[in-house]
Amino acid sequence: MPTIPSAFQALGLPERPVLLAPLAGVSDHPFRRICTRHGADLTYVEMLSATALLFQNRRTYEMAKRHPVETVLGVQLTGKSSDEVARAVELLDKMPYETIDINMGCPVSKVVKAGCGSAIMKEPSRVAETVRLARSATGKPLSVKIRLGWDKQTRTGLECAQAAAEAGAAWITVHGRLRSDDYSVPVDLERIAEIKRAVTVPVFGNGNVFSRADAEYMYRVASVDGVMVSRGALGNPWVFREIRTGDARVSRSEWLQTVLDHLGWQREEYEDRIGSAVCMRKHLLWYVKGWPGARALREKLSTINSLDEAESLISAFAADMALAGVEERLPIQQDCADSRFLWDPKFEMDRGLDRGVGDELMASV
Repeated sequence: MPTIPSAFQALGLPERPVLLAPLAGVSDHPFRRICTRHGADLTYVEMLSATALLFQNRRTYEMAKRHPVETVLGVQLTGKSSDEVARAVELLDKMPYETIDINMGCPVSKVVKAGCGSAIMKEPSRVAETVRLARSATGKPLSVKIRLGWDKQTRTGLECAQAAAEAGAAWITVHGRLRSDDYSVPVDLERIAEIKRAVTVPVFGNGNVFSRADAEYMYRVASVDGVMVSRGALGNPWVFREIRTGDARVSRSEWLQTVLDHLGWQREEYEDRIGSAVCMRKHLLWYVKGWPGARALREKLSTINSLDEAESLISAFAADMALAGVEERLPIQQDCADSRFLWDPKFEMDRGLDRGVGDELMASV
């Protein structure tokens, strides 16, 4: 029987954990709670700035909020120097998180221009120093998220992974693309496998995990110890259950209850204000994917100004589906050309906000 790594045991994680990625602009606690309910073994607060933490930025501390019902929660940060990251980790060590991750893979221009995210991977020695100092600042499991490298001429993923492992990282998550790649570039599982063979700590694979088949393919080709789901969870928190059990069915009643619960938790945290409704729009647009008549509903949801309005629209839509005899969501389709949702509002959101896409694509926006 396989031995569960001690870092997993410390967090109560199973063999082959399935994690929810820290998603910029998405991973607040209502969304994390929904994903945990449907099988995510570990979720994260979205990436925080070490600089902002050290300056006690109010917005950053609001983003870092944890709900009392969350039993296992990680936090991710990035910083412009090894010392800054370590000092921020020292602060996080005193906060209610079970594990801390250092982001060395974020491709966003405004992040890397500050020397954070993927910029750290330009210097494997900096990776080692950052992990070493951070490791000395906390007794909690400390992990690192990287990419395969900066660009085709600077493929430092293997060297950075080895540096992180030797400096004390409990595990490493590898997004299987370069910083210069956008979502249209296939995830390179062979490169992830190369990293897995080169280090003794567990390795998680990340990138284009939308289904159990995607996860099983990653396990088979890259021999990873677990997977981290990113965009695959948007509007489809059931993906965690599917990966674990193979059950991809989503009934109308289960779907309705999940969306209403998400709306309720959104209201509980942010009240029914215009800003709260606007932030919820993207989730609702993702949730209606796979249901007949979704296009007309999306048009209405894209302009809602209250959570009550959203709840009425969702409930009426579910009632219409019941009258039409629609009992289950249709399979979520993917575009074989680039393996992302045929309609993916996070892709459009990321482009507009310079978030999560490469420079070449951003130049055309």
